[in-house]
This record gives sequence, C-alpha cells and structure tokens, in this order.
Amino acid sequence: MASEHVDLNRFIVSQLEAQYRTIKQATDDLTDEQLYYQPTADTNCVGWLMWHLSRWRDSLSAAITGESQVWVSGGWATRFGLSEMGTGLGDTPEQVTAFRVERELLLGYAEAAHRATLERVTPLTAARFEQPVEHPPGASRPAWQALAGMCGDSYQHAGQIAYLRGMITGYGWR
Repeated sequence: MASEHVDLNRFIVSQLEAQYRTIKQATDDLTDEQLYYQPTADTNCVGWLMWHLSRWRDSLSAAITGESQVWVSGGWATRFGLSEMGTGLGDTPEQVTAFRVERELLLGYAEAAHRATLERVTPLTAARFEQPVEHPPGASRPAWQALAGMCGDSYQHAGQIAYLRGMITGYGWR
C-alpha cells in the first residue's frame, strides 16, 4: 500500500470532476420540458440546479484567485439576460420557475464554469489555501474551507439533479 500523500488540489479536482460526470450523465438526453420540470411549484428543476451549481463554483473559485468570473468575462450573464452578481442563492420559487434558457446556452455555461473552476483550483498553493476569502459576502473563512463547502454543496446539488432525473425518466439512466 502506497503511503504517498495526495495534495488538496488533486483531491478537490477529483471531487469536482466526479460531480460534473454525475451531472452530465443525469442531464444527457433530457428534453427541454424535462430539464425544467418542477415536481411542485416551490421546488427546483434540473436546469436551475445546474445553473446555480455552476454559478457558485465560478463565483467562489474566482473570488479565491482574484480572477474574473467567466459568467461576466465570457458574456454569459448578458446571454442569459441575468444579473452579473446573481448566483441563485436566495432566489424565490417564482424566480426558479421563471428560469428558462436554451439548452445549449445552459450546457455551454456549465462546461465553461467547470473548466474555469478546475483551472483556478489546480495551481493553488498551500499558502493560498490558508488565505481568507469572503464568499458569500460577510462570510470570511480560509479558502480551503470555502472549497470544502463548495464540494459538499456540489454533491448535494448533483444528487438532487440525479434524483430528479430518476423521477422524470425512471431507473435505468446510469
């Protein structure tokens, strides 16, 4: 058994990649109607969850590195017709229900945010992991704690997406 140490970067990237594979697998072949299906009026749909998860990863990793969010720099906010600052945190049920974008736009942003997040996390130094990041505003904590929270949140939302996929299409999507 190897006693080699796995660095935090590799661990986080591994988690993010696994979550993204789950999301991709769960959204493959969903129709637009299925992508925006809400089991009840006050629950999230797959499309909104995918956007929110991508926004959170993009905004947090950009806050840690001091880079621009691809949401803004890539013109995604404009194409979505949404605020440059919005991440979905605190959205009302009405805002979730109103969220509808073209499939290719949603998938394109999810991919761009995923790639940018990996590119930001991969080169982080041990010293940078210890530096405080204020994300969301008013919540200062070391970058490693913020990233651990992001991974947990990503697993939760990836699981919600997979569960909704099962509700919509039944077992057998794996």
